[in-house]
Amino acid sequence: MTLIAHPADATVFAPDLPASYDAHRAPWSLPGDRRLAVSVLLHAPSYQDDVPDGAVKPLAMAGGVGRDTSEPAHGQVARLSQWDFGLTTGIWRLLSIAERAGVPVAVSLDEHGARTVPGLARGVAARAQEIVVRGSAANIILSPTMGEHAERAYIANARESVARLTGTSPTGWFGPERSMTPRTTSLLRDEGFSWFGDWPVDERPVALEGASRRLIALPHPLETEDMFQLYTRGLPFADYETLLEETIEQLVADADVTGARHLGLSWFGWVLGQACFADVAERTLRLLASHPDILLVTPGEAAAL
Repeated sequence: MTLIAHPADATVFAPDLPASYDAHRAPWSLPGDRRLAVSVLLHAPSYQDDVPDGAVKPLAMAGGVGRDTSEPAHGQVARLSQWDFGLTTGIWRLLSIAERAGVPVAVSLDEHGARTVPGLARGVAARAQEIVVRGSAANIILSPTMGEHAERAYIANARESVARLTGTSPTGWFGPERSMTPRTTSLLRDEGFSWFGDWPVDERPVALEGASRRLIALPHPLETEDMFQLYTRGLPFADYETLLEETIEQLVADADVTGARHLGLSWFGWVLGQACFADVAERTLRLLASHPDILLVTPGEAAAL
């Protein structure tokens, strides 16, 4: 095992992240002397084919047929319907798997999906242990080209809609396409969020400073995210389960040296919720639930540890 010690003067580019956060902090500890806290975040993003004037769209998106990763053109049903599958089938399959394994999960919803997909908001809220806000839609993102007023309104409207339609009071945020601007973290804090999951910056929760003080960055690694590994990286699916198992084993072993670790699993209904992939989700969650060194929590609970 090789651990990299960050130098105290390492340059950190994320805004409001303490520049010496790794070299000088005390080891993280968990209740019951557990070595690894795992939180599972299931994504239920909705793709909006008709985007409002002025909205910022991503240049590329994963999913659909073929190897084309450009942003789908209007009316491309073959590509768009794979995202819809996540809302009509995939997210419910993953919720059922989590329930059978006894693993608490959070589900991220965007304003468009919560408002337009019948039964989605209330149905998910009745089964998930936490609801997370995921912006306006899968393909309407935050951008530095937005003014502060527009960005604040985007965040506030998404939170209000998801809260109202689910009957919950979300405290977590995950941006579509992990999009952010330099001021997003301070705006999230102002709108009442206590954590966000976009930055794969660490293996434990990180408290921000400066204008974003009291906001927690809860890392969700790209390397263990199903969409990123399988669609962006093109990892053979047969290797994905092995990657998850080896990640869990390594983090548990690292805890003896560094203090407790956190793993934020980030899974999409339209990816791991497919029938052909569901057995991997089932075996992984059962492994987590039976592991004596693992503490299973929701993302919000992990951020509060």
